[in-house]
Formats: sequence, structure tokens, C-alpha cells
Amino acid sequence: DRRAGILLHPTSLPSKYGIGDIGKEAFEFVDYLKSAGQSIWQILPLNPVGYGYSPYQSPSAFAGNPLLISIDALIDDGLLDAADVKVPAKLAKNKHVEFETVAKLKDAALAKAFETFKSRLKTDSALAEDFKKFCAAQKYWLDDYALFAAIKQKNGDSYWIEWDVQLKQRDKKVLTAWRKELADEILFVEFEQFIFEQQWDKLHKYALERGIQIMGDMPIFVSADSADVWANQQEFMLNKDGRPKKVAGVPPDYFSATGQLWGNPQYDWSEMAATHYKWWKLRFKRIYELVDIVRVDHFRAFESYWSIDGDAKTAIHGEWLKGPGVKFFNEIRKEIGDAQIVAEDLGIITDAVDALREDCGFPGMKVLHFELHFNEYGRMGFVPPENSITYTGTHDNNTTVGWFMEDVDNDSKATIAALIGADVRRPDDVCKKLIEFAYASNSRFTIIPMQDILKLDSRNRMNTPGTVGTNWGWRLKPDYLSEAAAPQLKALCNKYLR
Repeated sequence: DRRAGILLHPTSLPSKYGIGDIGKEAFEFVDYLKSAGQSIWQILPLNPVGYGYSPYQSPSAFAGNPLLISIDALIDDGLLDAADVKVPAKLAKNKHVEFETVAKLKDAALAKAFETFKSRLKTDSALAEDFKKFCAAQKYWLDDYALFAAIKQKNGDSYWIEWDVQLKQRDKKVLTAWRKELADEILFVEFEQFIFEQQWDKLHKYALERGIQIMGDMPIFVSADSADVWANQQEFMLNKDGRPKKVAGVPPDYFSATGQLWGNPQYDWSEMAATHYKWWKLRFKRIYELVDIVRVDHFRAFESYWSIDGDAKTAIHGEWLKGPGVKFFNEIRKEIGDAQIVAEDLGIITDAVDALREDCGFPGMKVLHFELHFNEYGRMGFVPPENSITYTGTHDNNTTVGWFMEDVDNDSKATIAALIGADVRRPDDVCKKLIEFAYASNSRFTIIPMQDILKLDSRNRMNTPGTVGTNWGWRLKPDYLSEAAAPQLKALCNKYLR
């Protein structure tokens, strides 16, 4: 089917609590999507954020992000009293998420809600049964994650390789003792995940009832300081002390002259193959409980990946090693069947990577910021394959207005404007016409970042790869719906049969 969607992470939604969440504003965004003729809401990973507040450096590949829990929904459910939550007035007005301030606010609110929740468990048998069922169903990841999170907090949030050796090596008697000592802290983590699941399920169901599917995002790698690595050390390339022996990244590219050194430990693919990719099957099973379509990040690494020494300072020096290939996805299909997968096939792409994606039948990504350039014949143009998704840009790109103003040379500006019928003097018109250009493409999906729908400049980009400090915090203005062009988007859907 020819479909259209919008890329927006829930943290970017308006909220008086300083960060978007999965409360009222998320439901309003679903209503906006429907009114604009959209059928896909693409988000970033839902997992807890890690280093630099990045959702791609999470302490768990399975858990939900507690920062996304709606405080208003907790109040509506009687787990909190509005008077319990003291919200600094400036939070609602901030154009950027102040993650540390927001985390303190949410942690305090959730701690108060937890006390009420524990009391209710003793008197509300239906709630107690629902909580018990949730913990049992998610036991395969929740037990390790809850213990990991509780121990980290007890140890001053230290990296797990700095823990006592018996704890690092997961001695059964030691783990049992810690579970007993930290029983209440573990219960709190389970409570957070239960509340996240309840709130997310309600929003997800609401979206599906209105014809909106959610496209989630699965980072290929996990953080070194994660419950996943701690609990499955044999499946990662680690030294004896637990530090990564080989790490992930990409060589120098469009985004960075020294490459991108992500620092995630590489997988021991031979070890994973020996278990028929059991951990991966569980991971796919979990994400499809939360979303309908999965964008597999850095798909090219399943064909070959850039392996860097664990103590390297940049990603310049490394080597390409063969990934698990089509055998991996054949195994995964035994778990998920023909569930929808999108391959994030950006970056240094070889014929072998294209062949793997085609063998799997996955649509790839075509980004107009990358595609609109002069080819070897001195011509500019772009005809994407049908089995693809066309974007203006992604969360890693500049906004389209910012790209046209700052990243495109003058000769190309004139050619691009002529190609799409835009006024070269008006970046906002270029953005508008480029969106229509994407809609007119023969790609099965067209997805536009919300910043481009609003024709915003580079001050509103979500992420600048290779940098830390100002990423992931972009927020919508409270009155964004008045400028969000729902009728125009719906007209484009009708015009181009999306």
C-alpha cells in the first residue's frame, strides 16, 4: 500500500512537565495524524535513555523509558495527587528538554505513586493479578533488568564492570542475596515497567483504532553498561574484566571526518548462532508487543560491520567483518513470521548489503537530502524503487530548511529548486515542495520529520551524529497544531494515493 507518515518521538510532544510523554498530548497527536490522512507514526527507540540521554545507548533493549510515563495519567488513576507534584514553571516553556531536571521530577513523582501502588496491591485483587501476569510474561528480561537497575542505583550508578567480581560474574548465591536485600527497589523497577506498559498499550490501541500504525526503532547494538550485556556476557566480544574487546561504529562518512565511535560492544555472532539467535528472537518478540513496524537500525552490519578495538579513540582504524547475513533473518522469521521490517540502509552501502536487503524483501530508506545531488552524468534527479521509504530527512539530519540554507551549495540550490518547482529564495517553499516531491515518489511509504512539516530551521534538529550535549531534546511549541498543515497533508495523500 502507498502510505504516509510522520517522524516524531514522544519526548518532543508538548507537556507542562518539561518532556513529552504518552499522555493526553500523545492522543491528540494521533488525532492530528488521522486528520492529516497519515497512517504511520514513526518514533525513536522506546527504551530508557543512556549516555548523553540517547535512546540508542540504553541500559536495556527490552524495557520502556520511565521518562515517557504520563504524570497526568497517574493522577487520573489515583496513584498521585496533583498537589504531590511540584512543577517548575519554566519547564513547560523550555524549548529543549532539560533531562536532569525532568528526571528528578519524574523520579519523585513515580516514587510517590509507588507507595500508593504498593498499598493497592494489598486491597485490589484485580490490580495485583494484572501486575503478577505482567511480571510473569516479561520475566525473561524483567528479572535481570530490575536487579541490574537496583544494583546500579545502590552502587552510585557505577558501570557494572566496577562491581564486586562475584556480582560481575553473576554468582548465583550473590545474586540471590542481592535480590533479597533490594526487594523493594526491584519492585519499584517492576512497577515502572508495568505502568509504562499499561499507558503505552492504551495509546497504541487508540492509534490502531484510528488506522495509525506505529513504526518503532530497533538499534542494532546495545550499551556496554546494560542489563543485556551484564546478563549475557558470553554473547558479546568482551575482555575478561567485562570491558568491550571490540566496539561498534562507522568509518569516516558524511556525518563525521573521523567516523563515529559508538563504543557498543560487538556481538559474538558465532556464539549467538549456536543458540539460534535466542536473545535476538526474544528482542524481536518484545518490540512487536509494542509497535507494528520495526525499523532495524544500521541494517548494513548484518552483512558486514566496522569492528574497532575497544580502546580506540576514534573510528578511523577498524576492519570490515562479515555479519550473520540472511541466515539470521531466516531464523528471526521463525519467531515473528512475516512481520513488517524496514531496513535502515544508509551510510556506506555495498552491492552485498543491497543484495541482503533484497533477499530479505525489506524496504530500504531513501533520504532526499542525500539523493538530490549531481550524478556521474552531471544530472540531478531521483526515482526511488517501489520497495522503499522516501524521507526528506531523518532524526540524524539537519531540518530541510536548515539543510537548504546551510548545507547545499549555490549551484545545487538553483538546480534543486528548479527540479521541484520551488522559489530558490525561500527555504520554506523548498521544504514544502520537497515534501510534495516525496509524496509523489513511487516509494510505498513516505515519512516526513515533524520539523519539516512545520518548516523549521536548523535550531530544531533532533540529533547531530558524533556530538554529545544538545541532542534528543527538541520540543514542539504548545500551539504547534495551528501550524501543522493537516488539510494540506491530507490533500497530498489524496493527490498521490497515499
